[in-house]
Amino acid sequence: MLFIDSTNFERLLKKLSADGELYVPVLMRLDGFRTVDPWKGAAQMLRCPVANYPDDKSREISEEKFRNVVIVGARACDIYAFELVDRVEIEGEFTDPFYKVRRDKMFIIGADCTECGESCFCNLLGNKPWPEKGYDLNVSSVSGGYIVEAGSDKGKAAIEANKDLFSEARDEQTKHRDEVRSAVLDKLEKQNRAFPRAEEMPDVLRAALTDDVWDEIAAKCVECGACTNICPTCYCFLLYDMKADGEYFQRISTWDSCQVTGYARMAGMLNPRARLTDRVKHRYYHKYDYLVKSHGAIFCTGCGRCIDSCSATIDMRESFKKVSDRVKAGKR
Repeated sequence: MLFIDSTNFERLLKKLSADGELYVPVLMRLDGFRTVDPWKGAAQMLRCPVANYPDDKSREISEEKFRNVVIVGARACDIYAFELVDRVEIEGEFTDPFYKVRRDKMFIIGADCTECGESCFCNLLGNKPWPEKGYDLNVSSVSGGYIVEAGSDKGKAAIEANKDLFSEARDEQTKHRDEVRSAVLDKLEKQNRAFPRAEEMPDVLRAALTDDVWDEIAAKCVECGACTNICPTCYCFLLYDMKADGEYFQRISTWDSCQVTGYARMAGMLNPRARLTDRVKHRYYHKYDYLVKSHGAIFCTGCGRCIDSCSATIDMRESFKKVSDRVKAGKR
């Protein structure tokens, strides 16, 4: 186990980001819990040109134009989100080359949560409030600096290349880290004990497919799409064309939301999810049922951002409890 003090940590970041972009929390604090915004924008760019036409080599969009990216302070929920979205974007039959190059050029420095927000529920997914995998380096805040662990060959190489910045962690520092981890996990368990665990929900949802409980849940929704834009595992996009320069056109990819009316609309104005209830219900089923079947995992990390961002104060945990209670009542 290694230790790096705060001054040397800043030096390390300067070296790692010398030939790329450095993404850090605004206040550069690595205590507390996850950031307000997800880190997905580092890989799934909010707005990204994907094609130019007519063909012109001078305007060719090259993957080599993407720079290295160093992410600092990603929490376990966001790191796990990258792993989930990878299954869709780069591990299946088709690969998004723009997503892949950003992921390949990414160096992730994770960080433990030293606190949890009221909306956090990663424990219900069986996850921990500290990264266990998916990072290159992980830092745990202790007095004067951080305990550092390597989680990849890139992380080990970074330590080796800068070994003069590190020292061996003391036993009391490691003990402090473990105590903080235990306290945060205990707080999560207490604040979420009234809600069903995620592993129960696929079967519950399948039993509630036609239940009118979804009308009750959707009644509050204002169709703003905040929940999908702020979600680290929502990856849907929209393609549109624009005139960029003279006779030159670009095709742009931008984030899209399944919660808005036109998302599922097809030619002839047919829309299989014209009702708001169907769109709200779809988001729950997509993450907790459809993707379980197609990609082998629930596509939610329990970050709680959808709860914080919802102007209608819809809480996913409460929705699941309501659905679960309705299903259980129907079985009596």
